[in-house]
Amino acid sequence: MALTINVTKKSVTLQMPKLYNITLNLTCLDEQQEVLNKDFSVRYRTGDNIDDKALKFLKMMQYEINKYLEEQNIFNHAKMDNLVTYLEGNLVG
Repeated sequence: MALTINVTKKSVTLQMPKLYNITLNLTCLDEQQEVLNKDFSVRYRTGDNIDDKALKFLKMMQYEINKYLEEQNIFNHAKMDNLVTYLEGNLVG
């Protein structure tokens, strides 16, 4: 399952002199349906290496993507379908 991934700039806000919050948005589509839409923020101090901030964003965003993919692997597994079928056949109302 391949996701369509889009990262956009959301804001840069001054927290105190020379200290900013950079906020980016991650949106992921799975077969045209939005499955992730989340903001991520990293503190940036004037003079910091922006590449270090990129790695922080990458780690946080990749964690969310991996979490979604793992959840879908369980949800779409045949054993999950078997579980639902078993329950429907054995519940009494």
